[in-house]
Amino acid sequence: MLKKVIGIAVGGLLLAGCGATSDLPAKDEVLGSSYKMIEQEAEKTTVRMYMWGGDDGINAYIDEYVAPKLKKEHQITLKRVPIETADIIQKLRAEKTAGKDTGVIDVVWINGDNFRNAKKDGLLYGDIARVLPNIKQVDAAAQTSDSGAKTEGLEAAWGKVQFAFHYDQASVAKPPVDLNELKDWVKANPGKFTYPEVTDFTGNTFVRHVMYGVESNETLKNPKSDFKKTWAYLNDLKPYLWKEGKTYPKTLAQLDQLYAKGDVAFTMGFNERRAEQEVASGTFPEETRPLILEEGSIASTHFLSVPFNAPNPKGALVAINELLSADAQLKKYDATYWGDGTSLDLSTLTSVEQQAFKDVPAAKSTPTPDAFEGKVRAELDPEFFEIIRKDWPERVAR
Repeated sequence: MLKKVIGIAVGGLLLAGCGATSDLPAKDEVLGSSYKMIEQEAEKTTVRMYMWGGDDGINAYIDEYVAPKLKKEHQITLKRVPIETADIIQKLRAEKTAGKDTGVIDVVWINGDNFRNAKKDGLLYGDIARVLPNIKQVDAAAQTSDSGAKTEGLEAAWGKVQFAFHYDQASVAKPPVDLNELKDWVKANPGKFTYPEVTDFTGNTFVRHVMYGVESNETLKNPKSDFKKTWAYLNDLKPYLWKEGKTYPKTLAQLDQLYAKGDVAFTMGFNERRAEQEVASGTFPEETRPLILEEGSIASTHFLSVPFNAPNPKGALVAINELLSADAQLKKYDATYWGDGTSLDLSTLTSVEQQAFKDVPAAKSTPTPDAFEGKVRAELDPEFFEIIRKDWPERVAR
């Protein structure tokens, strides 16, 4: 799904389990059970986590915090396996077509067009939200809709993030405030800016931000529009990009590597806190600072779901419920590992838990909350993702 998101969002994340027998329980039986019974029957099973492995902080969160927590509290063994989210959806679709009723995947980290496609193709297990005790702590607005598509309980909101740029203050004395100034800066500093290919969630999102900035509101209501102003803006940038726009980073991880080496002066991505750990570890420049352009910042919620042929659905549900717990969400929010925004409605927590979230420090690389005032933008219809993937290669990258 995305880096520190995302991407999904990410760039992407999933749990797969192998503790169940081949005689799988009926979905109605599982989703009609009490959580206490599900929890008991999930003990001593193995849950495999297939996930995008491009971020050390996210990997460490799963390996060093989540896995021991599940082992200690539920006797569940968690194993992490890196994989791309797009490959997961393709695999599930192929298994559905082939009539494979027992797969190897238990929980998918998913959002946006991946969720829309999975829902449309019947790749998800069912209304998992109704059996998760911790869903009552999740922000209701975040849980209801995924990029305009109704979730209908098919997934559980895991985190909420904002898109932000990060730049090296040592080489960008006066950061641009809007897209016009960004274009001027790129032209004045050739080779020092780029964005990922649009097959990457972050690269696709950068283009959607350009759409927000240059297209009319009427145009943005119709995915079938000809986004001439967007393609014109990107083509104006192209000759002045890294490698003269003849090639682009394939992933956000590659863009981050360019930024870390000083080849480019900007990086970008979902999760406004994502640079904190990178700076602390010495990967990103010490002078890394946040930037929210005047055109706004797209907000994104990412989710966890269970595939239609999950072999260990009960273990999956326990894992998801634990990932929605206040302590797991707090550890995820702290930039020591990830710094991912919480999906919880903090007003549902105890006063002690609320204070713990408030006490998490923010680094100089993290924008203050007022930086987003009046700039939060809703995610565009998932159809825009596909339109960008289809048109950008011909209209810009050719």
